[in-house]
Amino acid sequence: MRHSQSEAFDRALSTTPSPAARWRDVADDPNDPRVLVQRARTLRAAWRPEIADRAEFIVDRCRGRRVLDIGCVAHDVERMRSPQWLHGRIAAVAATCLGVDVLPLGVEQMRREGFDAVAHDLSAGAGPVAGHGPFDVIVAGEIIEHVPSLGMLFTAARELLADDGQLVITTPNPWAPHRVRAGQRGDCWENVDHIMFAFPSGVAELAERHGLVLAEAATTSADRHRLPGPLELARAVRRRIRGTGWVRAGFATQGPECSVRITGRTARYSRKRGHGIRFVGETFVYVVRRPDPSASA
Repeated sequence: MRHSQSEAFDRALSTTPSPAARWRDVADDPNDPRVLVQRARTLRAAWRPEIADRAEFIVDRCRGRRVLDIGCVAHDVERMRSPQWLHGRIAAVAATCLGVDVLPLGVEQMRREGFDAVAHDLSAGAGPVAGHGPFDVIVAGEIIEHVPSLGMLFTAARELLADDGQLVITTPNPWAPHRVRAGQRGDCWENVDHIMFAFPSGVAELAERHGLVLAEAATTSADRHRLPGPLELARAVRRRIRGTGWVRAGFATQGPECSVRITGRTARYSRKRGHGIRFVGETFVYVVRRPDPSASA
């Protein structure tokens, strides 16, 4: 069975045309080998080496740019004053930086601290944010796993990004080995405000539905050989004391009956490019852009 599937995918790879605007331009069936190959090509073009630090990646992309930071409010005032607070680091290097959040009290506190921010729910449209655009970079750091409508983010990007702008998304990696093991064992340890996980093909699909493209995708480094620092150890101990670390929930998850690997080419491509084993870091980082008009010419 797997051998015949592999042969079918190989044949599709050799006959599928260059990526179209949407998979429906290729076939009506989303499981058709041709559309799977088309998506594989999109993902293969987007794969990037592991990123050492997601915050450093974001800050570097925002340097000297016009930035919109979605979900900017910190959990408490002290965090807003920390040199490690992401929004503060972005504002320090950006040409301009506007924060937007649904929490009005947090936005008010940000303003008192000297930051430019508005209280607004982007699911209702761009609203007051539109008057500040267009933006070179829109940051959605650790947000999409909390919101019920992922389309809102891509709609905002389509309306607010400059022509050469980029939407930078970071979110927990659903394929991180420790997260997969926790789900298989029925361990409950994830932030309970998380309601869903995004995966690369899904992000590519959402981007295409909104007239955008997935341009880059990578995980953070796994840090397999790095010992935790004092602060990380203290946080781990605190979680244990509070009872929020690795709680057995008495359930187990079951994966799909079978899995399909499109071809072995992607793995060989990965080794050739020196990327090593993929998708083992804690965080996925995605960069979404407008399509390149010359690509479809």
